[in-house]
Amino acid sequence: MTLPTEKTADLPPASGASAAGLTAKATHRAVLANGQQQACVWGLGYIGWSTVEALRAEQVRTLGYDISIDRVNELTSFQQPGTLQVTDDRRRALGSDIAVHFIAVPTERQAEPFTTALVDVFTSIVEATVARPGDQIPPLVVIESTLTPGTVERLLLPLITEAGLIPDVDLLLALAPRRDWFLAEGYGLRDLDRIYGGIGPASAAAADGVLSLMCDTLHQAASHVEGELVKCVENAYRHLEITLANQLTLGYPHVDMVEVLRLAGTKWNIGTFHPSFGTGGYCIPLSSRYLLQGAPRPEELSLLTQTVETDMRMRSLVAGAVAGGPVLILGVAYKGGIKVATLSPTIRIVEELRASGVPFSVHDPMYTEQEIEALLGAGAATTGLGTAVAEAACVLIVPDHPEFLEPRYLDLLKAERRSPLLILDNHGVLAEQSWPDHVVYRRAGGPDWLDREALGHP
Repeated sequence: MTLPTEKTADLPPASGASAAGLTAKATHRAVLANGQQQACVWGLGYIGWSTVEALRAEQVRTLGYDISIDRVNELTSFQQPGTLQVTDDRRRALGSDIAVHFIAVPTERQAEPFTTALVDVFTSIVEATVARPGDQIPPLVVIESTLTPGTVERLLLPLITEAGLIPDVDLLLALAPRRDWFLAEGYGLRDLDRIYGGIGPASAAAADGVLSLMCDTLHQAASHVEGELVKCVENAYRHLEITLANQLTLGYPHVDMVEVLRLAGTKWNIGTFHPSFGTGGYCIPLSSRYLLQGAPRPEELSLLTQTVETDMRMRSLVAGAVAGGPVLILGVAYKGGIKVATLSPTIRIVEELRASGVPFSVHDPMYTEQEIEALLGAGAATTGLGTAVAEAACVLIVPDHPEFLEPRYLDLLKAERRSPLLILDNHGVLAEQSWPDHVVYRRAGGPDWLDREALGHP
C-alpha cells in the first residue's frame, strides 16, 4: 500500500519495520488531527462514550456506533455537524473515511468472558478493509475492551490472514485497555498512565501517535501478548485483595474487620480493602475468570479459582442472612453514582431470594421501575418507596449512591414503626448516622454482620 507522506517530511530517514512504524505514527495521527479522516468508536457505553468525548476535546472528527437504537437516540442531542455523529448504521461505521476504529464493546455475558460482539465487529472491519482502495492508509484498530488472554492469537489474527490481508501492513491492530475512572477528578484518560501493545511495529507506532492525542503518559508493551494480559492481571490483584477481606470477615465473624483492615492500610505498602456483598462491574469480578480461561495451565492459578468461588458465595451468604423477609434492596448499580448493573451483587441476591420464596422489592434512584424489572424480572421494582420501607424487615444498601444520604431516604429509614428494622450496608454509606432503637444497623465486615441469630433471624 502507498502511504501518504503529508506531514512526514520532518521524520528522520529509516528503513524496514522502523520506517513503517515512523510513517504510521505520523500518518494516523495527522489525518485525525487535520480532519482529513475520522475515528469510529464501536460501543457507546461508559468506556466508548468517554473515548468519544476525549476525541471531541481534541477536535477529532468522530463517529460513534452502537447496536442499540435506544442508546443512539439517547446520545443524538450531543451530535455536532462536522465533528460528532452517532449511528446504529454499520455501513457508516465502516466508511472509507475511517482511519481509526476504537472497539469498546462488551466482552462479558452472564458473568463469563464473551467474545461474540468483539469478533462480530472485528470481522466487519476486516471485510471492509479488503474492499478499501489500495492507495488509502491501512486502518488502525485499537481495542479498548478487556480481552481473555490469547484472544488476538486465537481469534483476531486468523481473521486477518484468512481474508488475505497481511497483519501490521494491510490492517493495523493494537490493544489499549482502559484503567481510568469516570467519577474521580484526576483519574481520566489524560491523567493516568496507559499501556498499549501492537501486533507489530507499525501497529504500535500508529497507536502511540493516536493515543497520545488523548493520553499524556503511554507505556508500550513488548508485544500484544503482554499487552493483552496487563488489564486482567492488575484487576486480578484487586480481586484477590478484596476477596481476602471477605474471607477474613468470614474467618473472624465476631471481629470488626473493617477496623482491622483500616489500621492495616496505614502501613505504607498495604492498600485498604473492605469486606462487601461481593465485587461488581465489568472489570474486577471478571479479571480472574479471564486469566483462568486464557491460561495454558489454569490449575496453577488456584488462588484465582478460590477468589471466584468466594466472591460469588458472598451474595448467597447475604441472601441467607436476610431470608426472613420482606427485604427492600436499595440499589441495582454495583457502585454509587454510576448507572451500571453489570455483575452487581443485587442480581445474584435477587435470584437467591426469589428461589427461596422470600418477598423482596428493589429501588434505585438512577433507574426507572421499568429498567429495574427489565434487569431483575417482573414485580421486582418497588411501587412506592415509603410503603416498601414500612413493610420491610430488612433493607440492603448495595451501592453507595450519595442520594441515600438525602432526607427523603433517611427519614423513611428512621421513621417510627411497630417492628424492628435491620439495615445491612455494603459500602458503609450510612455508617456515620445515628439510629433509633428499633433500627439494627450493620456494615459489611462489622461484628456478626452475617450472623442470622445476632441479626434477629433464628
